[in-house]
Amino acid sequence: MKIKTSELTGKALDWAVALSLGAEICSKGRFLELPSGHFVDKKSRYYSFKPSSDWSICVQLIDKYLDSLTRMCIDSPWIASCKAVTVNDFSIWKVQEGQTPQIAICRAVVSSKLGDEVEIPDELLEAE
Repeated sequence: MKIKTSELTGKALDWAVALSLGAEICSKGRFLELPSGHFVDKKSRYYSFKPSSDWSICVQLIDKYLDSLTRMCIDSPWIASCKAVTVNDFSIWKVQEGQTPQIAICRAVVSSKLGDEVEIPDELLEAE
């Protein structure tokens, strides 16, 4: 099912981040596996790649993709931006928001790599 990047959370967001980092779908579409050995399993509650909630993984996205992260006031969402494309000296940025900095960062990475809508397996949406 196609979901707006701005609405992704939890396991579905982690799945989309894995796809945006070049993860490959394995075992008849059940798993996404990253070169690092992390994986996301559609059918199980256990999975090892959780950038939307694990700072130790999310920090790697910050180092490689993030341009800015801000929050205007305590009640407002976090806002993250990532460079989507550069042509000559002109850059296009994708900006996303989230209730936590990790969610905003993950959504910005997904948006910059995969666009404003992402195909997410139904199993991941039901697991939320």
